[in-house]
Amino acid sequence: MLIAGQKPDQYQMTAIKSNKNTLLIAAAGSGKTFTILGKIIYLTTVLNIKPENILVISFTNKSVADLKKKISLPVDIFTFHKLALNILKTNKINYSIAPDDLLEYITKEYFYSLANEKLKLKILKYYHYYTYEEFLSSSAFSGLQKIITTFIHLYKTNAKTITDIKTLFPCDKLIMTLISQIFFIYQKELRSTNAQDFDDLIITATKYADNYKSYQYIIIDEFQDTSLIRWNLVNKIRLVNKAKIFAVGDDYQSIFKFSGCDINIFLNFTFLVEDAIILKLKYTYRNSQELIDIASRFIRRNKAQIEKQLLSPKHLKKPLKISYFGQKRTSLLKLLHKVLTYEDILVLGRNNFDLKNYLPPNYPFTQEGFYYKAKFIRYLTVHSAKGLEADCVIVINLENNLYGFPNQLANPQLIDLLQAKETNIMYAEERRLFYVALTRTRNEVYLLVPWRNKSIFVKEIKKYI
Repeated sequence: MLIAGQKPDQYQMTAIKSNKNTLLIAAAGSGKTFTILGKIIYLTTVLNIKPENILVISFTNKSVADLKKKISLPVDIFTFHKLALNILKTNKINYSIAPDDLLEYITKEYFYSLANEKLKLKILKYYHYYTYEEFLSSSAFSGLQKIITTFIHLYKTNAKTITDIKTLFPCDKLIMTLISQIFFIYQKELRSTNAQDFDDLIITATKYADNYKSYQYIIIDEFQDTSLIRWNLVNKIRLVNKAKIFAVGDDYQSIFKFSGCDINIFLNFTFLVEDAIILKLKYTYRNSQELIDIASRFIRRNKAQIEKQLLSPKHLKKPLKISYFGQKRTSLLKLLHKVLTYEDILVLGRNNFDLKNYLPPNYPFTQEGFYYKAKFIRYLTVHSAKGLEADCVIVINLENNLYGFPNQLANPQLIDLLQAKETNIMYAEERRLFYVALTRTRNEVYLLVPWRNKSIFVKEIKKYI
C-alpha cells in the first residue's frame, strides 16, 4: 500500500489497519498526518466505507485546511466549532454568535459601573487600595479581570453548571461573588440576544447531535488537546452512530491546558471508550536519534503520561547546542551569523514580545519575523509553532524570571481548582512546551542563554547533552 507515493512503516501500517477504537500515540515527526491519510485511503478502498461516512476533526482552521489539501476525497473535515455550527444548522436552531470580546467588555463595565459601596470597600480592603479610582487604574484590576474571564471560560469548557460556582469553590468569597455576578450578567446578555459563545455552541450542539449525519468512522487529530465539552460532543456522535473512533495525538505535546484542554481524556482513553486499544508510532523522521534521546529524558520527568520509545534513522553528533551571551540585544544576530547556511531558520520564544528584546534598538521586524543579511528569519511563539518544523531552530528567552521559560506566572488558586491535576512536578505544562520547542528542528536546535540567571530548564538539560 502506497500513500502519496510512499510505503508506511510497520507501525503506521498497524494503525492504518486497526479495526478497533484506537488511540494512536504519534510523536513529533512520526508521520501523524501521513498515517491519517493512509487510514482514510484504507477505509474507503479496502473496507469500502463511503467518504461521506467518515468524519475528521482537527483543532484549528489552518490544520483543517492542510488536511483538506492532502485528502482529495469528499470526507467531512471540520474544526469542533464548525462541526457544532453544522449540527445546529441541520436542526434549524436559531442563534447568533457572540462577539469574541463580549465577556471582557461585560467584566470591565461591571467594575466601572459598580454602585454597591459595601462591595467597593471589600475590594479596596482585599487589594489594599485607598480609592476605587486608584484600584481601577492598577495592575491588580487588570489581573482580576483576567482571572474572572479565564475562570468563566474554563468553567464552561469543563462542563460545570451555575450551581457549582459557590459549592465547588468556597475558598475566596469575594472573588467568587464577583465571578458569580459577572457570570450571571454575561449569561443573561447571551440569552437576551439569542447569542452563543464558542463554548455554548459545542454544549448546545451536543444536545442535538443525535439528529445529524450518520458516520461509521470518526478520526480526531491532535487528540491531546481535547476539552471535556469537545469530548462530550464527539462521544455523543460516536455512541449514536455506533461509530469507530481513531484518535491521534501525543501527550508529550499537550500544551493548551490554559484554554481548557484536559490531558486526562487522552490518558484515560481506554476507560472512556469500550473495546479500545493504544498503538504507538515508534519511528520519527524529523529529529536525530541523539536529539530524541535528550528530549525524551527531559520530558520523562513528567510522570502523568504514556511511556514511549522513539527511534530515528537520522544521526547528528551534537544536535543541541547552548550559545551563551552577555549582551542580549546583539546575541541573536551573532548566532544567526553562525547558522546562516541553513535555508530555513526558525526563532522560537515563550511570549509574543520576546523577539524585540533580542534585537538591537530600532531593528526592523514584524510579528512574523525579520530579515538578516537578505534572509527572512521566521519568529513564532512555541504555542504557535506546534506542528511546524524548520532546518534549524533557535530558542530565546531562556531566563529565570516571571515571563521567562519556564513561565513562572502561577495560576490563581481558583483557576487551578478548575483544571484537572496531573502531576506534582513543577512546570509540567511548561516542560511539555519546551519539549515541543526542541523537536521542531530537522537538524540542530540552539538554546540562546544568558551567562547569569539562566533558565532552570537549561540547567537541567545540560546534564543530558
